Amino acid sequence: MANMKSIPVRLPEGVYATLASLAASRGEPVAAVARRYIMQGLEQDAAASGKDVITDAVRRAMRDVLKPTEDRLAKLAAKAAMAAATSMYLNTQVIGDLGRKDVLQIYSEARKRAVAYLRERDEEA
Repeated sequence: MANMKSIPVRLPEGVYATLASLAASRGEPVAAVARRYIMQGLEQDAAASGKDVITDAVRRAMRDVLKPTEDRLAKLAAKAAMAAATSMYLNTQVIGDLGRKDVLQIYSEARKRAVAYLRERDEEA
């Protein structure tokens, strides 16, 4: 192998014994086995780092794509809430204008029915 650099490395006795045993069973020098494991570890680390970079890039891209849709849905929800509240107060006013004295009771009952309706499960079509 060309352009190899030598570095002194100190290993715990148990790690060296395992490495030497593995090298002996494969009929290879300890240095070759150690080199292979170091290279595999570096490749795995680089792959994990690459995954993190890719994951971050995908998340950023998804956020950029979904943000306008989220904003539009939030605006639609705010408009729907405003329309519902306006309708509620107009209906209450009309009921009162028609001479009904139990407007608050009617409102309370309608609200309870609305809550029950919202809690119902949608039927699958």
